[in-house]
Order: sequence, then C-alpha cells, then structure tokens
Amino acid sequence: MKTRAPYSVASMSLIFIVLGACSSSEHRIVDEIVTSWREQRALPNIDETLTIESAYRVQTRSVRQKLNGASPAGFKAGLTSAPAQARFRADDAVAGVLFEQGALQSASTVSLRDMRGLHIEVEIAMRIGKPIHQPLADIAALHAHIDGIGPAIELPNLDYTQPQTTDGIDIIATNVAAAKYIVGEFAAPRERDPNSTQVRLVCNDKETFTGKGTDSLGDQWRAALFVVNKMLEQGWKLEPGQILLTGSLGRMLPGTTGHCVASYHSSATQWAALEIHVTE
Repeated sequence: MKTRAPYSVASMSLIFIVLGACSSSEHRIVDEIVTSWREQRALPNIDETLTIESAYRVQTRSVRQKLNGASPAGFKAGLTSAPAQARFRADDAVAGVLFEQGALQSASTVSLRDMRGLHIEVEIAMRIGKPIHQPLADIAALHAHIDGIGPAIELPNLDYTQPQTTDGIDIIATNVAAAKYIVGEFAAPRERDPNSTQVRLVCNDKETFTGKGTDSLGDQWRAALFVVNKMLEQGWKLEPGQILLTGSLGRMLPGTTGHCVASYHSSATQWAALEIHVTE
C-alpha cells in the first residue's frame, strides 16, 4: 500500500491538471464564439482537438451566454443527409439551438453584407405541444408531444474564418451556424404528413432544386427525435410553443442576391409558400 500511494497521488494530480486544461481550453473557445456573435465576425474554426461531447459542451455554454436567461425559440437539426455529412467530414447529424431574435416573417429581406456566409435551406418545422423533459424512447412517443407541422426556411450563416477546413466539430461548437429562419402556419399532424411533402425552391424565376420530406435522415420523425434527444442530453428542456427544424430538404443553397420562393406540396396540392429577399 505504501508503494502505491505516491503513484495514486501523482495520478490524481495529473487527472486534475488535464481536466483543468480542458476546461480552460473550452472556456477560451466559448469566449471566441460569443465574441464573434456579438461583433458579427466570422465564426472561429476550432484549432484544438475537441471530441463531439466537448464540442456540444462548448455549444451549450456559448448559447446560454447569448440567451442570458432567455429561453430558446426552438432547436434545429443539421447535416441530415449523406452529402452534407461528407462535406463537413461528419459521421452523424448534429443539433443546435434557435434564438428568438433569429425569427423572420415570410418575404423578409436579408443582406449578404450582414450574413456573409448566408445559405438557404428549405425545411419542415414541428411545434411542441407538450413539454419534453426526459428522453423519448421512439417516434411513437414523440408523436404525443407534437401539435403542429409547418413550412420553414432556414438561413444559416456559414461564415467561418477558414471555410475550407470547417468540419463537423466546428459546426457543433458554433451552434450549427444558426442565424435566421422563417416559419409559416402550422397544421395538426393528422392533417399534414411531413414525410409525404414535396418542396421546390425557385430563385429569380428559376427552379434551383426540389426535395422531399424523407431527405432528412430518411424520416422527418426520426430527424425530430434525434434533435429532441440530443438537446435533452445537453441539459435543455423542450417546452410548448418551441419549434424543431428537422433538416434541409433537397440541398443547401449558397445565398445570392434576388428573390426566392419555397413551395410545399402534398399529393400535387400546394399547402404553403414562403419567400425571402436577398440583397448585397
């Protein structure tokens, strides 16, 4: 016992040193991210080797600082398709937080001067009707908590200091580039099947892409369940009225000047349309 005691003390000391260094590193990254949001600067690329778990810790701390006691407007999925994951060298979808100040009305105008990394994503939104404070076992359990399905356009700002090296860890830590979004009118899930939805994006009178509800993780409900449980893991609670953006349909389009209209169809019937104007 006597010969092992010094080893144990030394081992514990080393653990504390490592944990302290990790905490200090994460704290510095949080400061960089929060500063970039406040000063509208390009998002930092993470030069340290963070794990997925520590990247989510950085995200949560950064978001809580920005919220300053306010509640999230909702939560979002990202990298929900194989091409998106390949682009950012990720093995899975990711999730982040939506801010109330990011909400826009349809036909709003955004500026490339203010959002240098603007992208346009056509998505579907789900509205939470009952609180979710514990992980959900499956899609059937999720259904009981969702009271609305609606159209959405997300406008992430992928403005990074080193865009060519941006990877999944950068995306997670910087809150999945969450910036602006538009959400339309909701209808009850029994009236609107998100998986059967077809979408079309027309910009400057030209069709840029089409997509379908199942583009996101193969199942809108699976994508929503991923967001719910991932955000619960990070310590968030989901409350009535908050929304879930379930991931891009079709593809993510780099923002350019002009006028874009996203239309939503089921069984050849259009049930919604959202617009966005982009200026220099």
